[in-house]
Amino acid sequence: MVIRRSLSFLFLLLLIAGLGNRAMAQTLKNFEGAVNIFGQFTGTTTGDGVTDNPTESLGVLATARQSFHFWLGYEVNYSYSRFTERYSTIPFGVQNNVHEVSGAYLVQGPSLLGLQPFGAVGVGALIFLPTTVGGQKYNQQTRVPLLYEFGVNYPILTSHLGLRLQYRGLSYKTPDFNAALITTGARRMTSEPSVGAYFKF
Repeated sequence: MVIRRSLSFLFLLLLIAGLGNRAMAQTLKNFEGAVNIFGQFTGTTTGDGVTDNPTESLGVLATARQSFHFWLGYEVNYSYSRFTERYSTIPFGVQNNVHEVSGAYLVQGPSLLGLQPFGAVGVGALIFLPTTVGGQKYNQQTRVPLLYEFGVNYPILTSHLGLRLQYRGLSYKTPDFNAALITTGARRMTSEPSVGAYFKF
């Protein structure tokens, strides 16, 4: 159910972004898709006598983007990862399936030595869904992250296919699952260095 709602929201973001220019939205000009594998590294937060030290993990990121000019473009993202929140006030961790759906404003620079740099800023939704076995029966919670990213595309053999190296940062309020015992009230940063492949239409 959560995945279905996330994919529906992703489709809605694509639709809204395309309405700004109907003529371009009807084509795949400057449209590209990518899949990345990322490392998830989330910092420790402390507040109200509670400390949360999350575990590290791997995740998968899917991105669709379109650029109308080097300074004007958009992208939408969906990612999945699984990691455990480790709160100092309870003996067991809270394991989550974490889904991200986000949209961002995209800027791309000119190619230099075969590398095309890019950057983006945006917002989205992080859905923390505690697992059946390791979630300690906590309820789902959604946080709104501020997203920024930068990276490079490197074409391989053809201008339509290449490697993507990028870094993403997400700033958001530490999840507490509406339980006072594990509430820090603090914001935290998740870092996601990644590598993947893109295809440009």
